[in-house]
Amino acid sequence: MVPPPAAAEQATRAAELRRLLNRAAHAYYVLDAPVMEDPVYDRLYRELLELETAHPELQTADSPTRRVGGAPADGFTSVEHRIGLLSLDNAFSLEELEAWYGRLLKVLDRSPEPGAPLPELAMVGELKIDGNALALSYEHGVLVRAATRGDGERGEEITANVRTIQSVPLRLQLEQPPAWVEVRGEALISEPTFAALNVERAARGEALFANPRNACAGTLRQLDPKVVAARRLDFFAYTLHLPGDWQAGTPDPPRPSTQWDSLQWLQAAGFKVNPNAALLPSLAAVEAFFARWEEGRKALPYATDGVVVKLNDLRLQADAGFTQKAPRWAIALKYAAEEAPSRLLRLACQVGRTGVVTPVAEFEPVPLAGTTVSRATLHNADRLAELDLHAGDTIVVRKAGEIIPEVVRVLSELRPAGAARLELPHTCPECGSELVREQGEAATRCVNSSCPAILRGALRHWVSKGALDVDGAGSKLIEQLVEKGLVGSIADLYRLDRALLASLERMGEKSADNLMAALAASRAQPWHRQLYGLGIHHVGEVNAKALARAFPSAAELAAAASAGPERITAVFGIGGEIAQSLQQWFATPANQELLRELAQAGFSLAADEAERAAAATGAGSGGAGGNGAPLVGQTFVLTGTLPSLSRRQAQERIEAAGGKVSSSVSRKTSYVVAGEEAGSKLTKAESLGVAVLDEAGLLALLAP
Repeated sequence: MVPPPAAAEQATRAAELRRLLNRAAHAYYVLDAPVMEDPVYDRLYRELLELETAHPELQTADSPTRRVGGAPADGFTSVEHRIGLLSLDNAFSLEELEAWYGRLLKVLDRSPEPGAPLPELAMVGELKIDGNALALSYEHGVLVRAATRGDGERGEEITANVRTIQSVPLRLQLEQPPAWVEVRGEALISEPTFAALNVERAARGEALFANPRNACAGTLRQLDPKVVAARRLDFFAYTLHLPGDWQAGTPDPPRPSTQWDSLQWLQAAGFKVNPNAALLPSLAAVEAFFARWEEGRKALPYATDGVVVKLNDLRLQADAGFTQKAPRWAIALKYAAEEAPSRLLRLACQVGRTGVVTPVAEFEPVPLAGTTVSRATLHNADRLAELDLHAGDTIVVRKAGEIIPEVVRVLSELRPAGAARLELPHTCPECGSELVREQGEAATRCVNSSCPAILRGALRHWVSKGALDVDGAGSKLIEQLVEKGLVGSIADLYRLDRALLASLERMGEKSADNLMAALAASRAQPWHRQLYGLGIHHVGEVNAKALARAFPSAAELAAAASAGPERITAVFGIGGEIAQSLQQWFATPANQELLRELAQAGFSLAADEAERAAAATGAGSGGAGGNGAPLVGQTFVLTGTLPSLSRRQAQERIEAAGGKVSSSVSRKTSYVVAGEEAGSKLTKAESLGVAVLDEAGLLALLAP
C-alpha cells in the first residue's frame, strides 16, 4: 500500500527537525560545545525517522537519518575528480625546506640579490594528519559525492560511508551557497577510538587493527555504511575550491583570498578545521612552528608525521603553479622517522622481472611508526658492504618517509663472536645461474631469461593495467602457471586453453572463460601498451608512448635501435640510457624469438591506421612531427568538465597527436582547454593572454 502524501504541517515539521538536529550535531561533533541533551536529541531523531518512514518523499540528502542506513553496496564506482588531488613533495630537514623556499622565490621572480636577505612570504602551517584524503563535492550547499583520493585523478565513490562521519556537514551552513564547492580533507580515527575498537574486536575474537590509519582506510571501503558509522571516524577539512565567478552574499563569509581565509570559510560553512594551524609571517616562523610541534604532537589524540607548509596568498599560489606531481607552493616537512633495534635473523634475496637481485634483511618483528615490521630491503651489494652486515647482528631499523622500512646502521659492538660476514650469493637463488654485475652498475643480475623469477615478473608486468590489462591474470594464477611449467614466456599465455585453465586451483569454468576473453581482448591493445608490456629496461609508460609515436612498429624500432643510438635519442625525452637498453634488448635472440611468437599469437606489434595517422610523419627517423602529429611542441592545460571527453580521454588524444599536457598554466602554455565550471586555471590563462579553447576547438586542432 502506498503511503499518503505528507501534509504541509508534516513537511514543515520535518524541515524544522532537520535544522535542529543538524545544528545540534555540528555543535557536538565540530564545536565540542553541546547545545542539546542526548535524550532530547534521541527523541527528535526518532520523530524525524518516523515522519520520513511514513512519508519517504520528506527525506532529503541533508537529513540526519541519512548518516546511518541504506543497504550495503555491491562495490564502489570509480569517479573522476572535478579538481585533481595532487600529492605533496616532502622535505626531511630544515635545509630541504630552505631549498624549497628558494625555488619558490625563484618561480615567483622574487629571488634576492647576492648577499641580500630572503624576502618574507606569509605562509600557513598545518599539522600533517596521518589519515586518508577525501574529496567532498557539494552542489547548492548539499553533499552529493564523496570519493577517495585514488590516483589523484580518479577515486572510489564512498558517499554513503562518508555521510556517517558526523563532522562532515551534509548541508553547508550558508544562506546562499555556491552552485558547487569542492572540499579536501583528511578522514581519521582518533587514538582513543582506535584503542576502544581494538578492545571490542579482541572481545569478539576478531583480528586487531594494526594502526589507526589502516583501520580508517579499511573502514572507508566497507560496503555496509552501518559498519562505518560504528567505527566513529572524524574529519578535518583543509582545502577549498570555489567557482571562479562566485561572490558571497550577505551574511555568508566572503570569498577567500588566502589559505588562512579558506580555513575560516570552511569553519563558517560547518566543517571541522584542525585548531593547531597557524599563520606564519616568515620562513623563520615556519621553522619555529615545526620545532614546537615535534614534541607537542605526541600529546595529540591522533597521529601526525610532520607539518604542511602552504603559501598563504592564493594568487601567488596560482602564479607558482604545479609540477607534474605536486604544487610548487606547498611542501610536507616531515619529522625524523622513528627508529627501533632488532636482531637480524637471515639475509634473503629477491629476483625482480629484470633479473636484478635485491638483498632483503629479515629480522625479529618490531613495532615501528604504527605497524609491525620484520623485513627491509638492503638495495644492492654496495649497500650491503657499506653496512658491513654479519649473521646475528643487532640492527637499527626505521621507516623512510614513515612508509618503507630500511636498515639505518649496525650496532657492531653487539655482534656475536665469530659471526660470518654476509654477502650476495654468486648464483641466482631461483635458478642457480651465475650472477652478473656489469662495470659501473650498482645492480647484480641474473641474466638467464628462463629464470622462474624473471618469468613471473615479466608475466605480471605484461598483464598489468598499464600494459595489456588482462583482467583475471593475478599473481596466484601466474605462480601456478610457472610452477607447473605451463608457460615459459609471455607468448605462452596465448597458447593456454579453456579446459586447462578451468582445472587450475581457484579457477573453474567461469573464471577460465573470463580469462580467455581478456586474453583475446588484449591483442587489440595499442602499440604503445604492447611496447611497455615487453618490460624493456628503462622504458616506462611515458617513454613507450613517445617511442611508439616515433616508431610505429616493432620492426621500425628494432631497425632504429640497430642503426645507432642517435635515431632513438632524436625522440624528445629519450636519452642515451634508453637507447642503449633498446639496442641490447632487440639484439638478444630470445627477445627476437618472443616477438615472432607474439606475432604468431595475433599481435600486430605495430600501430593501427588511426594511431599512424596521429603519429608524426617523420617518426621513423625519430622526427619531430608533421601533418600526422599536429600538436607536436604544444603544451595544453585542461580545466573544467568537457561535454563528451573525460580529462583522461582528452589527455590521451593530445598526447597521441604529439602534444603535452601540463597541470599548471604559464606563459609557455599553448592552449587552455576549458569546460563547464572551469576554475582558477581559466582566470590565469586570461590574465596571461593564453589562448582558450572549448572541446570543439580542441577537436578541430586534432583533426587531420
